[in-house]
Amino acid sequence: MPWTADGSRTWREGIGREAAGAAAAAPGLTFDTVYIGGGTPSLLSPDEVAVLRDLALTRFPLEIAELTLEANPAAGRTDLLEGWREAGVTRLSVGAQSFDGSILKTLGRRYAAADAVSFCRSARRAGYDALSIDVMIGVPGETPDTAARTLAALLDLEPDHVSLYFLENVEGLPFAEVLARRPVDEDVAVDSFERMRAAFEKAGLHQYEISNFARAGKECRHNLKYWRYAPFLGLGPSACSHIGLDRWCNIAALEGWAEALALGRTVREETVELSPERAAREALVFGLRLVRGVDVADLEARTGVSVCSLYAREIDELASDGLLVQAGARLWIPADKLLVSNAILSRFI
Repeated sequence: MPWTADGSRTWREGIGREAAGAAAAAPGLTFDTVYIGGGTPSLLSPDEVAVLRDLALTRFPLEIAELTLEANPAAGRTDLLEGWREAGVTRLSVGAQSFDGSILKTLGRRYAAADAVSFCRSARRAGYDALSIDVMIGVPGETPDTAARTLAALLDLEPDHVSLYFLENVEGLPFAEVLARRPVDEDVAVDSFERMRAAFEKAGLHQYEISNFARAGKECRHNLKYWRYAPFLGLGPSACSHIGLDRWCNIAALEGWAEALALGRTVREETVELSPERAAREALVFGLRLVRGVDVADLEARTGVSVCSLYAREIDELASDGLLVQAGARLWIPADKLLVSNAILSRFI
C-alpha cells in the first residue's frame, strides 16, 4: 500500500494496536531511545511524530534521552525541520548518500547535490541536538574527484555524526545493472574511505564503529545498543526485535501486518530462539565492530558463556596475525584492520 492518506491511517492505527500489546514482550525492561526509521519517515508531519513520541511514553517505561528521525533530502520539506524538533526529535539522520551530482544520478536519487546541501544547512539551523549525515562510497563511476566533492561538502556542513558506508547488496535495485557494467574499483573506494577517515578525525569526528564517526558525546545511542547486543523492541511492518534469547521480525507488507493486528493474530513473521552459545557469538561479532571492541568479562557475565574458551584457537590465531588485540578483559580489532573486519569476524561465524 503506497503512502497515501489511507495508508498513513492504517499504519498509525496499527502502531497503536501493536504498542498496546508489545509491552508484554519486554517485561522489566526500560528504554531511553526511540528511532523512527526505515522507508521514508520524513513523510511524517510533526504532529504524527508527536503522536509516536507520546505513544511510546504512554505504553513503555521510557525516558527519552535520544529520539532519532531519518530524513530524506528528496522530501524537500525544510519547512518541517523546526516542527520535527519541537515534536521531540533530538537527532536528525539525513540520508544524503553523496554530494556529487553524477553519483546521486547513479544511485537513482531524485534531488541535486545543492538540494542535499541546502536541506542539511536548514537542519543545522533548526537546532537539533545532533545532526547526522549518511554518505556512500564504492558507487559505480566514483572517482577521487567525486569523493573529494562529497568530503568537502561534509566538512563544510560540520555535522555531529557521519555514517560512511560502502555500497553493497544492490540486487534488485535500479543501479544493479550499472554496477554489473561498471564494477567498482575497490582500490579507489578504499582510498576514498581512508582519506575521509583521516579528514574526519582532523575535524573532530572520531571513528567509534567501522562505518560511524562522531564528535565527543554525539555517538548514536540507539545504534550503540545493537552493537552492544542490548535488547530492543521494534514496532511496525518489517520491524525487528531482540529481547533475551528471542529475536523476531514483523510481517513486511503493511496490509498483512495491519490485518494480523486487526484480527488479533501475531505479527511476527520470523522468530529465532537463540542458544546461549549463539547469543554469545553474535554479541562478540557485533561488539567487535566497535573501535573499543568488547568487554569480554561483561559479555560472559551477560550470556553465561566463556567466549575466550569457546574461541580460544581463533582468538590466538587472529592475535598472532595482528588482526585482533586482547588486553585484560577487552578484545578489539586494530584500527588499521577495520576495513578487513568481515574476514576477521567470519572466523567466529
